[in-house]
Amino acid sequence: MELGSPEHKHLLMQGIIKVALKTISMGFILGVILMIPFLFRENAFSTGIAYLGLAILLGSLVYALVLVWKKYQRIIKPFDETYRSK
Repeated sequence: MELGSPEHKHLLMQGIIKVALKTISMGFILGVILMIPFLFRENAFSTGIAYLGLAILLGSLVYALVLVWKKYQRIIKPFDETYRSK
């Protein structure tokens, strides 16, 4: 595999997507775990914990999207500019 080849670019994109999916899945798991007490007993504490779980779930989604966008801007855009000019 050569630097600048389509295969190289594809592997870089796979790595970026893999990091994003791991981030989203960790937030999803933690968020769902925090929402479970709300299913068994509805009181102020479990409601607060459920809202915290929802915030963590949405926060990890937003964080992963920002992370992917910044990595794309930092890695893939210069990659295209560097290897297409040759």
